[in-house]
Amino acid sequence: MNPLLNALPKQLKEIFSPLSVSQKASLVGLTLLTVGAIAALLFWANRPEYTILFTDLSGTDAAKIRDALQDDKVPYKLESGGSTILVPSDRVYDLRLQLASAGIPSQPGIGYEIFDRTNLGMSDFVQKLNYRRALEGELSRTITSISEVEKARVHLVIPEPSLFKDDEKQPTASVVLKFNGRARLAEDQVRGIATLVARSVEGLDPENITILDSFGNLLSGMKSSDPGMGLSSNQLELQHKVEAYLASKAQTMLDGVLSPGRSIVRVSAELDFQKLERTSEIYDPESAVIRSEERMESTSNEVDVPSTKEENTLSNYEINKTVEHLVNNGGSIKRLSAAVIVDGNYTESTGGKMQYNARAPDEMTALSSIVRGALGLQEERGDVLEISNIAFNKESFNDQAETWAVAEKKDMIITLLPKIILAIVLIVLMMMIRGFLRNNIKTTTATLAPGRAAMLTGGTLRTPQLMPAYPASGSKLPAKVVVPPLEEELSQEAREMVMRREQISEFAKTKPEAATMLLKTWLLEK
Repeated sequence: MNPLLNALPKQLKEIFSPLSVSQKASLVGLTLLTVGAIAALLFWANRPEYTILFTDLSGTDAAKIRDALQDDKVPYKLESGGSTILVPSDRVYDLRLQLASAGIPSQPGIGYEIFDRTNLGMSDFVQKLNYRRALEGELSRTITSISEVEKARVHLVIPEPSLFKDDEKQPTASVVLKFNGRARLAEDQVRGIATLVARSVEGLDPENITILDSFGNLLSGMKSSDPGMGLSSNQLELQHKVEAYLASKAQTMLDGVLSPGRSIVRVSAELDFQKLERTSEIYDPESAVIRSEERMESTSNEVDVPSTKEENTLSNYEINKTVEHLVNNGGSIKRLSAAVIVDGNYTESTGGKMQYNARAPDEMTALSSIVRGALGLQEERGDVLEISNIAFNKESFNDQAETWAVAEKKDMIITLLPKIILAIVLIVLMMMIRGFLRNNIKTTTATLAPGRAAMLTGGTLRTPQLMPAYPASGSKLPAKVVVPPLEEELSQEAREMVMRREQISEFAKTKPEAATMLLKTWLLEK
């Protein structure tokens, strides 16, 4: 066995034995405090990070998920009154797949699985009612699969068929949508949902479908009697697309010339949404084309008169005509208005401040020509361009950049803070323990064994040759020594060191084995 391990208990005993009760209690308390602090920091740094497993759960689904997590001994948290369940982030995907295989949470509505159970003696009314419930549930599930939609409810009204066509009523439908956060549906997506519902129900017209959001805002349906009002949203969307497209063209060119962030472009487009259908017939009186020609011949056979032959021609002419049928679907650009703001130049002045300098007129004229060419402005159409050279507010940009930098630093500090605190606490605790042990070891060696302390520290102990008087062999070590007349010149510490040395020498003579073991211990410590 390693000699160091054999000597360790003795060394610890020698360290603790000279300590007082308060010193021992302080050392034990400091050790326990260190271990507890390290354990707490490790637990806090390695604590599991919780992520949302499911949200907006019904009471039944939440209870099923809680029971499943308890059976698998998975830690979880409940929020939002129990409708939101959080689990450790490293297990969220496995748990979702595991619960989905068990049919938890249940899908919205009841689908065609309602017909998996055969019920004998079901009436025709109940059969039709179940079919409508199944159709509503399947449509709700399909609409919910859209990324922007969190929940969907579909209500169908399917009238009974009538013997007379005049008495028949058309089916209608209502759809209520709840979006994910601030997500919204575009006009094409709303029309797509209406078309989906219409194609899923026999005889349902898309105009008879009403779509609402969870706040009661009308998204589709209830067609206005004014045909122009029904197109206002589409017209506005088209106008925004045209303005954004033209502004992007001009902004890209200015960014390449001035660098990004040195210019701002805004475009206002006036579109002509009037639909025109025109048919015109144009006649050309100067040109005539033979349409048809008729020839007639006649011969006379009178007596004493030579026979004669006559030929008559009848021609029908058609005037040249051009027929045109023009259809204009609308949406053409009627007028454009553009506003451009360009930042100036900056030079460093005295004091390190930046001084603003306006751009030269020639440079502004060149920039104006660039924007006109990019937007395709036409003066005969009444297009207007306003370009100005104004100093930008740099403080707002600097404040925003500083805000972003502070946010990034904050995130980094939050991420590294547990590790930094743990490292600092470990270093401080190690320094405290080292200082405490060093002070107690010095006190112990100085009190009990000055000669040993001198050996451990590499010093030499020089004392005058004192001849103590010893009793007979086998008697105990004397408590006092005989000193020469020079005793008054020696300090109390020197006299004690001489006495200890003589006692150690006598101990080595009387008990050589124990002295040998003690010497080995000292050498190992050194």
